[in-house]
Amino acid sequence: MTPQAAPIQTYVSEYDAILRTMQGYLDGVREGRSELMRPVFHPAATFFGHYPGGVMDGPIQPLFDWVDQNGPAPDVEFRVATVEILGKIASVRVEVERLSGTLAGAGVSMSDIFNLMLTDEGWRIVQKVFHWHM
Repeated sequence: MTPQAAPIQTYVSEYDAILRTMQGYLDGVREGRSELMRPVFHPAATFFGHYPGGVMDGPIQPLFDWVDQNGPAPDVEFRVATVEILGKIASVRVEVERLSGTLAGAGVSMSDIFNLMLTDEGWRIVQKVFHWHM
């Protein structure tokens, strides 16, 4: 019996896998439930960003807490603006409009950049950087 070759990774298959990962994040924000997004983040993920109160930075847990406290944002709209794949790393830019909720208020727009890494479990977000438009 001859050994089977590993499946060939193609741009299209990796692109689709990355978008599935991003969907977990987007669903968590829309539903206001961090449990939906936790699986798509690497355990050591970090985030950084500008928001009306200053700068946020550090481990990812405060993001999960914020999403849970903010609650659902049913009218939020997301657009994946770019996906850059470089072997086993990737960068995704997402534009967000009409984010709402207990903490966000109404009609918030944001620009997010996510860095992802291909792990044994699939594509995982390792860093989120954001700008809260005022």
